[in-house]
Amino acid sequence: MPDIASHRIRVGAFDCLVAKDGSTSPRPLSELMADPPDGLADHPITMLGGILVADTREGRVLIDSGDGPHRGPRTHAAELALAAEGISPESVDVVLLTHGDPDHILGLLTAEGKLVYGDARYILHRDLWTAWQSPPSAGLYFPDQGTFVKQLAECIAERHTLFDGESEAIAGIMAIPALGHRVGHTVYMIESEGQKLLHIGDAAVHPPFLEYPGKVNIRHDTNQEQARDSRRMISARAASEGAMVVGTHFELPGVGTLTHAGEDRYTWTPIVAQERN
Repeated sequence: MPDIASHRIRVGAFDCLVAKDGSTSPRPLSELMADPPDGLADHPITMLGGILVADTREGRVLIDSGDGPHRGPRTHAAELALAAEGISPESVDVVLLTHGDPDHILGLLTAEGKLVYGDARYILHRDLWTAWQSPPSAGLYFPDQGTFVKQLAECIAERHTLFDGESEAIAGIMAIPALGHRVGHTVYMIESEGQKLLHIGDAAVHPPFLEYPGKVNIRHDTNQEQARDSRRMISARAASEGAMVVGTHFELPGVGTLTHAGEDRYTWTPIVAQERN
């Protein structure tokens, strides 16, 4: 039985839950970051996937879905974390997608190819939707996702909304394109009562990429320069707007803040450290 790992956080009047999903093992930062800063080359990174649920004034919102039952045994299962919190699939009103990697969308369908969140509407970047209409040979998604992507597109064909530039996904949540990692990659700014939480998907897989946004991710990004520009935008915006930040692959609690510390340089403070002060 997989373990349950989750963390709750308030964003103004919104109650949010970060839940982990999947399996991973530690690897050094040098495997991911080009020219890592002094002393950080061997810094261990544990990239466990995850999802976020936000209870907003317009309903319950899910950001990404995790792996679901499609990728074999997992150390942690997000759907178990949701069940433990009393969050049923039927209670999800809106699903926001950051991008189309397997660990972000496979949990949207059952093993029988039916929608897990059958009462929800789905919001995603237009480029991601267009990619799903293309053959796997176009290189816009993982080649072995072809059948799954076709099923998913058919299931949400009558219940999806597309956006291009920065726009309001629903009241209290802004969709902000942050391209470079994958086609149509998007981050989401959740705001309530003057507080903000920026969900950055895979724009950064660990806080050092936000502390040093000028560094290149040498392993995961399809367009490294564009992804670097997106990280610079994210770090600058989070610092200037005082937003908390959560990343899909950050270790729990996975939430922190950034303060500007120089050119292309920020300091990450985990939210647990703030809560102790």
